[in-house]
Amino acid sequence: MLKGGLVLAHADDEASERDLVIRGDTIIAMGKDLAPGNYGVTEVHSADGFLVAPGYVNTHYHSHDRWDRGRFSPLPLEIWMSIYNPPTVGRNWTPDEIYLRTLIGGMELVRGGATAVMDDVHLGLQLDSPTIEAVFRAYEDLGLRADVGIAYSDRPGHETIPYLDDALPAHLKSRGQSAVVPQCDMLEIWKVLADKYDGRVRSVVSVSGPQRCSVKFQQDAWDLADSLSRPVLTHVLESRVQAMSGPYFYGKSIVSMMAEIGVLRSNSVLIHGVWMCAEDLDVIAASGSKISHNPVSNLKLGSGIAPVIEMLSRGISVGLGTDNHNGNDGCSMFESVKLGVMLQTTQTDDYERWLDASAGLRSATRHGASLMARGDNLGALQPGFKADFLMFDLEADAFTPLNDVKVHLVFADAARALRHSYVDGLAILRNGEFVTVDEGEVRREIKGRLAVIQKKVLDGIPKGKELEPYLVEAYRKCLESSFAKPYAGRCNCWRPAGFQALWS
Repeated sequence: MLKGGLVLAHADDEASERDLVIRGDTIIAMGKDLAPGNYGVTEVHSADGFLVAPGYVNTHYHSHDRWDRGRFSPLPLEIWMSIYNPPTVGRNWTPDEIYLRTLIGGMELVRGGATAVMDDVHLGLQLDSPTIEAVFRAYEDLGLRADVGIAYSDRPGHETIPYLDDALPAHLKSRGQSAVVPQCDMLEIWKVLADKYDGRVRSVVSVSGPQRCSVKFQQDAWDLADSLSRPVLTHVLESRVQAMSGPYFYGKSIVSMMAEIGVLRSNSVLIHGVWMCAEDLDVIAASGSKISHNPVSNLKLGSGIAPVIEMLSRGISVGLGTDNHNGNDGCSMFESVKLGVMLQTTQTDDYERWLDASAGLRSATRHGASLMARGDNLGALQPGFKADFLMFDLEADAFTPLNDVKVHLVFADAARALRHSYVDGLAILRNGEFVTVDEGEVRREIKGRLAVIQKKVLDGIPKGKELEPYLVEAYRKCLESSFAKPYAGRCNCWRPAGFQALWS
């Protein structure tokens, strides 16, 4: 039992002093002045002086580029992707290196307020069992709740960006651009992993993006996910180039194309959605699909500002994420929640429609749980829900003096007040220190390997640089194209009429 804490049960709650009773991994009771004996409680911990709140769900994160942090200032998405870790580069990471990067990234997620994460892992040319298992093992050891999607695409990269096929020399088109394994093998990998990982750490399906995958493969992937009752992660309309890819390749919005082929479903997690128009959002709302908003990386990569107010007004669940380690370059949910709320003030002059602290917390908790298809037992502190929660020191600067608890959480740098983190009723972080892994030993091991790790990163740079001029050429042609005219500007500052009439 946690006794006497200031409990914020959910984003729409008013914090008050309450007790929590936890049995195993589940909250079984909550109320004021509960008697331990009535619940068979033998262990009572004082929460006096602490705020107890639901843990955050990070709905989009890439653990695979942890060793690439701090390499670049802002660049456009399509150019950045080639330089930092292009799909043609195989770095031959060992399982130990993959385990360590996943583990240290996960530790940072915990300190950034996450008790659950959806990790979209791109393993490049390495889809062998030891490589894949290293990712899952790290989350199991750390104690973090994780949905892990091993990402896949079956179309050559040069066919997925307008004008790149014409710009890229033949010898670069043929170099490592095909899928690592056949489609049927990838579907089997996902199925085997889903059967094996079905608890706190789960395997989910990750289709890199609709323009990056064949129609038949997308349909097969969603059918598999339906049969497994798992989400499907996919990047949709992140940048202006992706936005114009719809009319360029398909003669319609990418969202319309997805609806047409039947892959907008209730288990679809549409990552980013920066350039969605009114028609897109109406279709998404009707389908029950969800959206993961990643405000920090969207700014660093020049992708724009997503129309979150319009998404939420249609009843779409919008979670929050942190994205890449070097497209952000942090992984703090505190940062994503704050920026995600504040950026929406640019979307309308009607301040009564701006998001408030409750909206930010709702996206980070209840909506995040919905994206994981766990809305029935995650995202709130109430009987029957998993005991995933955070404890903040109310004497810390962020809460002194204490006014509106939710405003403090969202805007007042609450990360520095985080003391304890629990998942499934078990402490991961206690008094700011990890109790599930030996942090000092992890950091010592990483330090001993850094020379080798950084050499692997540096050795891949020439291949990225070889692609860069052709990507720059294609990018500039995209922006000069008539297809891009509807998307002029640095953000999707809401266009109620939509885009289609402008390019059709």
